[in-house]
Amino acid sequence: MRNHTIAAAVLVVLFLVSLASAQTCDEEVFITTSDGTIEISHLQSMYNCCSGVDSEVLQDGFWIDVHEYEHLIDGGCDCLCCFDIEIVIAGLSPGDYTLSIIKHTEHGGVELVGTWLVTVTGSCPPSLLTTYVPCSETGMADGETTWGVIKALFR
Repeated sequence: MRNHTIAAAVLVVLFLVSLASAQTCDEEVFITTSDGTIEISHLQSMYNCCSGVDSEVLQDGFWIDVHEYEHLIDGGCDCLCCFDIEIVIAGLSPGDYTLSIIKHTEHGGVELVGTWLVTVTGSCPPSLLTTYVPCSETGMADGETTWGVIKALFR
């Protein structure tokens, strides 16, 4: 009987730890423009803690689709983190653009983050810059000690 009580207690603790380690992100998108340029800040976007994020920009006239792809590293971790993604698209002609952001993740599949109408004025030389910051501190809960979080810290 004592072994069953201990086993039940261990299961309850493991369940509570898994609930406490659930990551929440306050996802936001900020878009600014300057001469011939659209700057996108996609903040606190949820991805696997042990992943990289690549972005692809597809343009068809005044339609721009930004695809964010999660790439798991060594199979990923057992945790999700908030990533900050920055994308700068330059060399655009003046006009009104329809901009969409689409996420591709292992845990959520394909998700349309949103669609915006953006006005670009002026012009500049063409370029594309994408960067990301994994596991931004604003999304990390205090006291998380799951194996996935520990694994992520050593990657």
